[in-house]
Amino acid sequence: MAVSDRISVAHPRHGFHSFSALLGLKVRASSRQVLGKVVDLMVDLDLPLPEVVNLVYRHRWSKERWCVAWSQVQSILPSEIVLNPDTASTHVPARESRPSSHILLKDFLLDKQIVDINGAKVERVNDLHFVRSDGKLKLVQLDVGFRGLLRRLGFEGPVVRFCEWFFDYTLKERLIAWNYAQPLADPDRLRLQIPQSKMSELHPADLADIIEDMDVNERAAVVESLKSEVLADALEEMDPKVQVSIMRGLEPEKAADIIEEMSPDEAADLIADLPAETASGIFKELDPDYEEEVKGLLAHEEDKAGGLMTTEFVALRPDETIVDALAYIKQNADEIDVIYYIYVVDEQTRLLGVINLRELLSHEIFTPLERIMTTRVISTQLDDDASHVADLFAKYGFRAIPVLDEDNRIHGVVRFKALMEILAPHLGR
Repeated sequence: MAVSDRISVAHPRHGFHSFSALLGLKVRASSRQVLGKVVDLMVDLDLPLPEVVNLVYRHRWSKERWCVAWSQVQSILPSEIVLNPDTASTHVPARESRPSSHILLKDFLLDKQIVDINGAKVERVNDLHFVRSDGKLKLVQLDVGFRGLLRRLGFEGPVVRFCEWFFDYTLKERLIAWNYAQPLADPDRLRLQIPQSKMSELHPADLADIIEDMDVNERAAVVESLKSEVLADALEEMDPKVQVSIMRGLEPEKAADIIEEMSPDEAADLIADLPAETASGIFKELDPDYEEEVKGLLAHEEDKAGGLMTTEFVALRPDETIVDALAYIKQNADEIDVIYYIYVVDEQTRLLGVINLRELLSHEIFTPLERIMTTRVISTQLDDDASHVADLFAKYGFRAIPVLDEDNRIHGVVRFKALMEILAPHLGR
């Protein structure tokens, strides 16, 4: 769906107004006295569509700003806004003395960055679009296109006509419906909104791209407000330099909470890139078992199978049944990185066989695992190079390959994703 298709654009005669067209209009009392010019609008963001609650204006030669309730607006004309009789003006209330949801739009959105949730990217707001209905003015769209910028500068008409005449091209509108936008300009409000916002529902890779595009202050506000598990998934998709920057800016306790939500192999890679002092502080806050797991992975070189593997996989005894395996997966699904293979091991964790999910679901539920497991298992050794592991993936097409020691004990599983993170830089990524 194209950006401009997300919400229908109202025609001006049907109550459509742009912010750029409203700014600078004369504010006139019913007595025909000119009070000043429009400099801003105050909206209530807690409504499904932000609604203008105050018109803000300023006298020509004064810096002092005044406001009137939007309900007192009688009409919007091409060159002026006319107020109802006996409308009372007041000073614009200070931020701390008005409801937290009441925001001045010019400071909050115009020329500021927002997240386009639908397009999963950061955009700059060039104009705002409102619809007037039943006397109320509601914010419905954010204009992030070049045409919106031209409109603000007063050049939209001439430039559009020139492009159509000279290039036979019509400049497109690029509009984002309010419901698909997440403002970034107000860190305090951002901290309150994001846990309930659609940003948490984005794919981790998309969220990672968005966070990477933010400036330091916006990034800090997002990191502060996202749940640890959501941020952990996004961190796994980020550039290592951004990962390090984020983790260095956090208190050790907060950083540890995020690390514990990551896959052990991803956590180990991240901690390995951190300064020793930062890593030490995080280790002090980690759960002891998880700390031991991560330190065990750090003992292996990053480009070896032992450094690529995750230790979160399913390993069960041969006498356990399919129903036991399904119950284990259901109970531990949130902590398992490799869920499509079940590895069958003896009491010394020596690898006996493997079962994929399709085989698991194709037999009677009380069948012992040893009766359906494949005993010829393709595996790799702890010290095998990443290139050797890549050859195995290419030859056999597996999603994961178990990592064994010299005694055939399974230590972990290399996921294809982990391998690609090592090889991608060499493939022109």
